[in-house]
Amino acid sequence: MSVTANVMMDGSTVLSVRGEVDHSNATTLRQAIVSAATGRRPSSLRVDLGLVTFLDSAAVGALVAAQREAGAEGVRVVVWRASPFVYRQLRIAGVDELLGVAAEPDGDHIAF
Repeated sequence: MSVTANVMMDGSTVLSVRGEVDHSNATTLRQAIVSAATGRRPSSLRVDLGLVTFLDSAAVGALVAAQREAGAEGVRVVVWRASPFVYRQLRIAGVDELLGVAAEPDGDHIAF
């Protein structure tokens, strides 16, 4: 898994995540989100999961925990551009609305 941070012209931050997110690196993802939220203090933090090929329950838990931690600091965290696989995992876990996932997966991505 790799995570890249980009600050946008509107002051928001986009964290682009690529690869597999599972129990071995879910904590790293949570820490990256919280660090971007507390260090940059963006108005919003979008977590781009369009290039994530695998997401397990530990990763889902990390996303929820990071969103709560960032929210306590006044930063809104949302999942953006979820691949169809990620969208399905988040919907099944029942956290899609909590994480601000769009009602439908990004149509530009092919199903895994």
